[in-house]
Amino acid sequence: MTKIIAAAIVGSVLASPAGAFDLQGHRGARGLAPENTLEAFKTALSIGVTTLELDLAMTSDGVLVVSHDSRLNPDHTRGPDGKFLDAEGPAIRSLTLAQVQRYDMGRLKPGTVLAATFPEQRGMDGVRIPTLMEVFDLVRLANAGHIRFNIETKLTPTSGADTPDPETFAAATVQAVREAELTARVGIQSFDWRTLAILRRIAPQIERVCLTSDGGDGDTLQRGQPGPSPWTAGLDIDDFAGSTPRLVVAAGCSV
Repeated sequence: MTKIIAAAIVGSVLASPAGAFDLQGHRGARGLAPENTLEAFKTALSIGVTTLELDLAMTSDGVLVVSHDSRLNPDHTRGPDGKFLDAEGPAIRSLTLAQVQRYDMGRLKPGTVLAATFPEQRGMDGVRIPTLMEVFDLVRLANAGHIRFNIETKLTPTSGADTPDPETFAAATVQAVREAELTARVGIQSFDWRTLAILRRIAPQIERVCLTSDGGDGDTLQRGQPGPSPWTAGLDIDDFAGSTPRLVVAAGCSV
């Protein structure tokens, strides 16, 4: 999905000094190292990013882990036997942390679009899906107190049992951020605004980023359609004259 500028621009200026440029490492540094892994985040820190962008999922035993995909992606996932998955794997939500970390995320499957897109990504072995707390600890141990985190809660209105319910997801995320004492250095973003609406209620001091995709198959705004979009937490863009910025402000996000 494409992040529309009007909704996502806050992600580049969260708590930054006026005029400052925020260099974000998308999924760590996925062009250079396996995405959303400790290796990617280490690489991002080494090249001078100021914000780590990452995605969240949750295991069956309630642990927040860093993954863009709700189900294991065969294009960069190898099983305990060292072989790439033949098809989409199980939902992370259906696996315990121990089960999730049996899979190796260190290489791109040859011949895939992903491999062609990131030819400079270093392949490596023994790379596991990290927990959110492991990423926080990595930055703390690096004495990188200036680093911010742009965290996306990965769920959709149609993901069902593949993802946690919004209330559980939001509460666990807030707990982790508070335990790490990072409230002032974290922004939470999502295309599915249900988690953001809950965050607004239970942790209004944490920055929120309303992501949107406008038009096409991935349209999350659904202009001109009856009732609100399932993505926008009960808000109907048509009630705001079709204006994305007005909708975003009503949702409690910045523009």
